[in-house]
Amino acid sequence: MDRRFLLLTVGLPGVGKTTLVRHLLRLIDGAKAYESDVVRKRLLGYPPDRPLPRHLYNPRVNGKTFAFIREEARRDLKDGLSVIVDATFTRREYRRPFLDMGLELGVPTVGIHVFAEEEVVLRRLQRARGVSDANVEVYLLLKRTAELPPDEMPHISVDGTEEPFTAAVKVLTWLKGLLRAL
Repeated sequence: MDRRFLLLTVGLPGVGKTTLVRHLLRLIDGAKAYESDVVRKRLLGYPPDRPLPRHLYNPRVNGKTFAFIREEARRDLKDGLSVIVDATFTRREYRRPFLDMGLELGVPTVGIHVFAEEEVVLRRLQRARGVSDANVEVYLLLKRTAELPPDEMPHISVDGTEEPFTAAVKVLTWLKGLLRAL
């Protein structure tokens, strides 16, 4: 792509955000991705495949995780790279610092709102899913307080049950059109 951007995934656990990001990375040259689950575990000294104790999912650790990602993303964006942040971002308060950073750096910040039917999500959350520790309980908790879709930023909504490569092409096509218009 000719222009750098900051892309935030937005959606509940188990909807397909990480799978979509992996396909996007294959299509976008010069983009770097940060998966919040991986960063959180690395900062706490845990291997990616080891579940974290529940008490380590708290506002202090969340803040530390997102501050680290923002600093890394800031450096990458200044270096001319595009950045994708793979996290739930279910609340505006979590998205706002990234939007502010994008404005400060003059980098378009956009969202991919990934959704899926609850029946599919509940099935996905009942089996091991790589780095994520989210389960049905976490899904239901986040669902009650989620502020979705992210109407405070340009975004595209994508069905996380759609074939991932097709969804990634759809997102990329939308993103190219948006960046041309800005």
